[in-house]
Amino acid sequence: MDTEKSPNVSLSGLLERVEISAIASIKGTVSAILSIINDPGAGFSDLIQLIEVDPPLTAKILRVANSSYYALSRTISDVQQALIWIGSDALKEIILTQKMSELFQDGTSICGYSRLQLWRHSLAVALFAKTVYRREFGEKGNNAYAAGLMHDIGVIVEDQLLHRDFMLMMQDMESAPQALSVAESSLFGYDHGRVGRALAESWNFPKELTEGIGFHHDPESAGEEHRLFVKAIFIADYLMFEQGYGYVAMPLPEREILQQYVRDLGLQWYALRLIGELVRE
Repeated sequence: MDTEKSPNVSLSGLLERVEISAIASIKGTVSAILSIINDPGAGFSDLIQLIEVDPPLTAKILRVANSSYYALSRTISDVQQALIWIGSDALKEIILTQKMSELFQDGTSICGYSRLQLWRHSLAVALFAKTVYRREFGEKGNNAYAAGLMHDIGVIVEDQLLHRDFMLMMQDMESAPQALSVAESSLFGYDHGRVGRALAESWNFPKELTEGIGFHHDPESAGEEHRLFVKAIFIADYLMFEQGYGYVAMPLPEREILQQYVRDLGLQWYALRLIGELVRE
């Protein structure tokens, strides 16, 4: 790769670019919904206040509430009614998904990469991770869903704000496949995990989520308190890539690492295969 083409933007400089870019437009809502997810004392009124100041989000939620999925006999016309029918956990996911999806619009397709493919991957990882927590651990999995949805936020930052060099990197990876983190570090001096973790810290995300974003390719570097959580995100990311929900041509880590993390979490392969089938549906 021709490193002379690198923009030579430091990580702190990249974060400064984020704050004056369209990416920052989601900051308020995303930070607020993550705070609600992690606050046991948060109630319906907190969700309603968050939704009602965002007309596109309000419209999206009302469309969902009136969709055929809920098969209601009457029309839902306000957010409070929608919250009752949809439920708070599902509503939190809708809010986060709606705001995150705004980052993945338009863009350039090259060598199998596109923002649409990256979004498809992020959704698949989110659904897989959440389902692991719900089916296997008996937990809600809200943070697992959020971490899965946002684990590659560093990639979209690079795509949008270091676009030309990011596209050149994608071209080089097609002809000489290598781990994305290796290619990023060679070109930029940091990878998408470091970008995502720095952004999560800057936006005051919960520690568990920040570690899931920052260390999803290297769970052993995460703090001990959150290491198993990060390993769950690694597993979801690995298996979704393996099952065709990838976004870039690159070799996966050694499968022995995946197998060890599956053992560490006490998961069974038949259960993971079933969850993969549920995600594909």
